[in-house]
Amino acid sequence: MSKYILKRVLLIIPTFIGISLITYMMIRLAPGDYTTLRAGLQGELKAGAIGKEIYEQERKLYGLDRPIIVGYFDWFKKLVVLDFGVSRKDGRPVSGRIAEALPITLALNIISMIIMYIISIPMGIVSALKKDTAFDRITSLALFILYSLPSFWIGLLLLLFLSGGEFLNLFPLGGIVSDWAENLPFFGRVLNVAWHLVLPVATLTYGSFAFLSRYTRANMLEVINQQYITTARAKGLTEKRVIFVHAFKNSLVPLVTLMATLLPGLLGGSVIVESIFSVPGMGMLAFEAILARDIPVIMAITSISAALTLMGILLADILYSIVDPRIRLEAKV
Repeated sequence: MSKYILKRVLLIIPTFIGISLITYMMIRLAPGDYTTLRAGLQGELKAGAIGKEIYEQERKLYGLDRPIIVGYFDWFKKLVVLDFGVSRKDGRPVSGRIAEALPITLALNIISMIIMYIISIPMGIVSALKKDTAFDRITSLALFILYSLPSFWIGLLLLLFLSGGEFLNLFPLGGIVSDWAENLPFFGRVLNVAWHLVLPVATLTYGSFAFLSRYTRANMLEVINQQYITTARAKGLTEKRVIFVHAFKNSLVPLVTLMATLLPGLLGGSVIVESIFSVPGMGMLAFEAILARDIPVIMAITSISAALTLMGILLADILYSIVDPRIRLEAKV
């Protein structure tokens, strides 16, 4: 096991370098120049209203006058010491901007995933045990209808019907905390944040029920038809023990594959949901950075996502051997 983990960690390093290099090249080669976008000088440059010297000073200040490969290695040397640089949009440290957005995205996604797994996995198990019954058909239809509804439309409907206007006024229109929440005690502020997260979490969660529930159902159907399940029932084991000890445990192996996307999914954020509900999370931060050609912020977010994806794949491989001891990560000598 230790040799396998060491090999995979050593393989992660060149993979990460390749991902970050391609990302940096795409940003530098993308249409539009950051210096002119930031200073709003594109029209003035064309009209000759400012000198070329000022333009070149701006490019030199942000390292855009250097070749792409040189600029990448300058960025990578800072990354090694966990220096993400300074945001070109507002001059603040990138780590500070990420530190502000990250807790919000974590809270949003962790709550969403907990709700998704608590509802979807039991529903998938019950649907597998009641295959082709009325319950299975009705839940399948309802879940696929939810899956087909676009999240931006659902988010706007929730705002329309539940956040004032001509209908109910149960939840705030947006943001993460009320302006007057500073005067509340600690638990009052927590409840205020939870109140703001209800609609974003609902919008983020509903579409995932169908995928995870049907995935669990398919895995359970494959397992409960195996011969060892029939043997367990023939031995007189209770149905609960057969399902949860023998069948469900073995159906977890394909579900572990989802672990590879769990870690980056927690930090990636959702641009659509965060935009609709004005949530200042990682998704909005990445979107604004792309529009502003804010290279340090873009590289920091993509690098963190790439590292977490690679670590998630490694974690999933290790969990395979834990869930199913028959799976060996290293060949016998």
